[in-house]
Amino acid sequence: MDAFAVFGIQNLLSFVVFGLLAWWYAWPWLKSVDRRTAFTALTFVHALRPIGATVLVTSVTGTALPRDFAAGVAYGDLATSVLAIVTLLALRMRLGFAIALVWLTNVVGAVDLVNALVGGIRYDVARLGMGSFWYVVTILVPVLWIAHVLAFALLLRRPERQVGR
Repeated sequence: MDAFAVFGIQNLLSFVVFGLLAWWYAWPWLKSVDRRTAFTALTFVHALRPIGATVLVTSVTGTALPRDFAAGVAYGDLATSVLAIVTLLALRMRLGFAIALVWLTNVVGAVDLVNALVGGIRYDVARLGMGSFWYVVTILVPVLWIAHVLAFALLLRRPERQVGR
């Protein structure tokens, strides 16, 4: 089987499995807790994005990936991770602008994923050889997409009124 087919199958199955997990377990829980708790849980996923910087390490990815593609992926993930950490702190301290930071983190993170997707298609990275970075793309990236979808769904959802407030 060709590398692109394996890559596609692995991505599809990761989206299906993590999507079911999100639909059956994460989404009901996220709707049942307060927004700060829900956004904290979803933001922690993005705080782990420094792993994307491994795309710059040739002993991990090899030399086949174009440097401009690798740099865009790495620095987009690092920027999202820093934003996520700042957002986590703001949520924890109950700062008034914490929800604005949740928006910013998710917009920047989603744009980064779109940029990586466009670059990946443009350079046909599934056939170039990514070394062990393959696992980041086929396992972690679907989780990141799903976390963004859940966060945007919560952000766009009308907050329920608290009884007695």
